[in-house]
Amino acid sequence: MQKTLISSAAIVALMSGAAVAQDAYEITGEDVLEQAEEANTGFSAEFSIEVENDYIFDSDDKAAELNDTFPTIEAALSYGFTPNVSLNTSLVLEPIIDAVNDRFFEDLGLYAEEVYLYTNLGPVAAVLGKFNPSFGTAWDAAPGIYGVDFAEDYEITEKLGGTLIVPFTAAGGEHELAVSLFTADRTFLSDSLGEERGKLRRRDGGVSNTNSPESINVALTGEISGTNYNLGVQSQQAGRGDAKDQVGGVFGLTRDFGGFELLGEVAYFDHYDGTRNSATYATLGGSVPITDRLSLSSVYSHRDIEGGTADHLATATAEFQLMDGLTLAAAYRYGDEGGDQSHTFGTLVAYEF
Repeated sequence: MQKTLISSAAIVALMSGAAVAQDAYEITGEDVLEQAEEANTGFSAEFSIEVENDYIFDSDDKAAELNDTFPTIEAALSYGFTPNVSLNTSLVLEPIIDAVNDRFFEDLGLYAEEVYLYTNLGPVAAVLGKFNPSFGTAWDAAPGIYGVDFAEDYEITEKLGGTLIVPFTAAGGEHELAVSLFTADRTFLSDSLGEERGKLRRRDGGVSNTNSPESINVALTGEISGTNYNLGVQSQQAGRGDAKDQVGGVFGLTRDFGGFELLGEVAYFDHYDGTRNSATYATLGGSVPITDRLSLSSVYSHRDIEGGTADHLATATAEFQLMDGLTLAAAYRYGDEGGDQSHTFGTLVAYEF
């Protein structure tokens, strides 16, 4: 599970990879594509190293009380054949399974999250290969160590297909439309080295796990009068064993109010995860600088999946920049999930270069 530190009011770009001014020390699909857009010829790379400790010190489910220390190491690699054509990949080393007992640097697997060809065609750009279609931004942009936890449920990752990106100017701002057609990755790249997660197969089911690219995602991002927005719709086709196609929509806003950065996002799904149930997600977060190096942030998230109890998440994080590229964060997390309440204290050391 990826964790993100304080983000800026600049919206996290879509698959187009528009410039993102954020403090997050984690490489996302947008960062990889931004690197592809900016690349000339030859090789370029960016790296992110995180070490996180999650201490669940109190929970209604006593079996969930544990201490988990783990790394997340990411590499964004790009090779430009020409100024307009490049091959890009995102590699991730992280725990492949969730902790069930105290854990220290265990269950680590290395996998390729993205491997795609990027082509700048002038008025449009295209991505072809294994990539992360963009749907919403709270899964990356919500501030704090734990602010992204609920929104990560609807992040779309590791799909095979393509995206067409169309930038344009309107209403005094820059905007981008991204249209993606995809299916789930069932190649050898869906497995991992080290701790094996196993190659995905058709019989595993899951939305978008179809014979060919039959799922579609349309996303629009932009800026109007200092407010950044994201709007997306998706239809992910049912896989084996799924009752229905998943259909969803998302809308989010971010804005900087003189240093106080505010983010809000709502997502709704019909036939969530291929079931007959609907699901609603809401995330509200804010961050504020205290000094040049110290920032505080807080997030509240709501998750309501039909047929179960509504879940709630509240977090508070302090982040301190030790030096350029090196950040230390500490956070408190309150969760009310599946009827069980839990309290977590976490720390994160992150270095990006």
